[in-house]
Amino acid sequence: MSAIFKLACLRAGAVRLSLALVLALLVVPGDVVAPVLFVNLNSQAQAGHLAGIIFHIANRGILILLLAIAMFWWKRCAGRRRWMMLGAVACLVATNEFLLAPIMETLKSAMGSIDALPPGDPQRAAFGMWHGISAVLDLLATLVSIILVALGWSGSGKDRCKP
Repeated sequence: MSAIFKLACLRAGAVRLSLALVLALLVVPGDVVAPVLFVNLNSQAQAGHLAGIIFHIANRGILILLLAIAMFWWKRCAGRRRWMMLGAVACLVATNEFLLAPIMETLKSAMGSIDALPPGDPQRAAFGMWHGISAVLDLLATLVSIILVALGWSGSGKDRCKP
């Protein structure tokens, strides 16, 4: 049977594609979409609202992809380091999605439109602090994902894809 149709090769390709999609979903919303929204929309509040929706969708997609990768790796020789990095990305994204995003949403609803607040306003500063923490977590998840993509699949024995 041709190597391209081997189950191990299909699994390896699915893992590589899933890891690349995770990386893309971490990079594109924050580094491509959000800056375009903030430059082209008239209101920071409107741009932030749309960016928040996009981040929410991307984070959920990332978590689903990480679950799929874990299922591909289950009972396979993925290696302890890869499992730890996969768990780290999942924890960072989940923290952003389920802990920090609700805090920022609460702050946004309490302060109203951020456009109406003066630059030195304490509510604006608090939102900026949580936004900064979220950005750092996103950056860390991106860096770990880059390493995971670079490492790729590491099957052994019957799980190794050999041409």
